[in-house]
Amino acid sequence: MENQKREPLFIDEHLGLIWIVAFEYHEDSLCGIHALGPAYSGKNSYQMIKKELDKKNLSINIRTKVFRLFEHIPIIPTNQLFQYAVMLHYCVTGRRITTNDIQFTEKASQTPSSSEINLIPEEHRGVWMAEQEFMNMLRDGNPNYLDALARSYSLSDGPRFDTGNSLRRAKSTSIVLLTLCSRAAIEGGVNPSVAYTLNDYYMQMIEDSKNIAETSTTCNTLLEDYVQRVQQEKKKNDISGQIKSVCDYIAIHIKEKLSITQLARQAGYTEYYFSHKFKNEIGYSVSDYIKREKIRQAKLLLSGTQMSIQEISDELSFGSRSYFSSSFQKETGLSPSEYREHNIKL
Repeated sequence: MENQKREPLFIDEHLGLIWIVAFEYHEDSLCGIHALGPAYSGKNSYQMIKKELDKKNLSINIRTKVFRLFEHIPIIPTNQLFQYAVMLHYCVTGRRITTNDIQFTEKASQTPSSSEINLIPEEHRGVWMAEQEFMNMLRDGNPNYLDALARSYSLSDGPRFDTGNSLRRAKSTSIVLLTLCSRAAIEGGVNPSVAYTLNDYYMQMIEDSKNIAETSTTCNTLLEDYVQRVQQEKKKNDISGQIKSVCDYIAIHIKEKLSITQLARQAGYTEYYFSHKFKNEIGYSVSDYIKREKIRQAKLLLSGTQMSIQEISDELSFGSRSYFSSSFQKETGLSPSEYREHNIKL
């Protein structure tokens, strides 16, 4: 109000709770303040509040009431909250704005000058070239990408920032690598929807890592996954756009149960025509292709994570551990546990 601002305001605090505030004016007089909230900004917000409340000397009755209250607060993605702010402002004022007009309670500090940053031009010599070599290998699906990555690591150990927490730093550096990989894979031919879905999937795995070793093996897993997908795309030059689209759909929804009826509808064909067209172009029946893709993903999870065989079976919607094990052994010649024993990267 002091700054004569009339756009909606985001109010947040350290526990992750957010409110949206819109101001109602009549000419130049403020006649109403409308607040929408609270909402959680992320899944860990509730746990942060619970940890803070655990420090208080509260009776069991009060603790129960408070926890029940906080359980009802919705978790809303930030981009969706931005849209709510735009809509709330329009409802209150009748004026259209964009998300760029939203205000925040915390102002960013002024950008420091180059002299304040203490730039050292020679410090990162050769890093850019090594990084470009690595990215080009990912775009080409080159299996020697690890050599280029090792050269890059020999010149730099990642972005330089101090969090005071070695695991947090490892996770943040891994997320930077993941982002570079997903963009390189898109440039290499992987469908953007597939690349972004994988990006979200592996980012959650990185965040869930309990130690630096798990973070490192997740990085190895995601690198192998992206490179394999680029290689697959390079082999699809003779495949029609409709069948490519279905393959991309399968990749995005690989954790779900998929049916020929559902995929045929996705392609806009009858089941009979779709089944024949798919097999003629891909070389496998629809069901065999889905199973092979699930097994391919299972290999990555077996070799690069500590997920149990039951968890992997559930993750990929095999229905039962026995069906997963028999399908895996038929495809690879090894049981899931034998495959893990021979290929574990942890």
